[in-house]
Amino acid sequence: MILNLTNTDNIQWKRTAAEGVAIVASILLAFWIDTWWEDRKEAQFEGGYLLELQDDFELNKLSLEDLTAELEDTIRSMLILLEQSALATPSMSVSDLNQNFSQTINMAAFFPVDRAYSNLTGSGDLKIIRSRPLKNALADYYRAAQVTVLVQNTHEMDLVQIYEPYIIEHLDYLAVALRRVDDFPLPPPVEEASILDVLATRQFRNIVVQKWVIATDLLNQHRQMLERTNNVLRLLELAENESGLKDSL
Repeated sequence: MILNLTNTDNIQWKRTAAEGVAIVASILLAFWIDTWWEDRKEAQFEGGYLLELQDDFELNKLSLEDLTAELEDTIRSMLILLEQSALATPSMSVSDLNQNFSQTINMAAFFPVDRAYSNLTGSGDLKIIRSRPLKNALADYYRAAQVTVLVQNTHEMDLVQIYEPYIIEHLDYLAVALRRVDDFPLPPPVEEASILDVLATRQFRNIVVQKWVIATDLLNQHRQMLERTNNVLRLLELAENESGLKDSL
């Protein structure tokens, strides 16, 4: 059967086909615009979070750099005290000995800034971070930070169970532990020389060695966290470059 179309029918058919194509094209265009707009909004949200994460990890980096330097000072002070305790007569002044021993009650502690990551995980927005290596590194980072805080808390108990009782019993607490009070000045110590009575004892050396062990343990923990921090910062920079954030700033 042969279908014969008149000119009018042919024109009508073409018009209907054209209208159908226009409708489909409009739907596709509207869908593309909607998708583009949603992708744009997600990219803006991602960029904001990336900047917030960078701010947090720059703060973490500064904190860890300060803490590692502080712990290195503590370790040096413990080594100085061990050297001085082995001498028949200390070569350092009593004031300097007390100053070094005051490091035994210096408990350097790292508490990570996690504002942006908490917002990401709490709001369910973590999915908008497109970099899987970054998301994995963030999760690993805050798990490792929890371990570091646990180690710190364990060592913090030594302060109240070992070092402060030892100072109160054998040394001049005012000379060792309360040397810096700005708002309410204290009178000068009256028993500074008491450190000379205990300097060469076995108990003193054991106390110092134990602090050296603790400070070394914390230093290793903080160095590892600093390495993790630098790794996250590198991944953040890559994610910012991929998102075009650097070019838009």
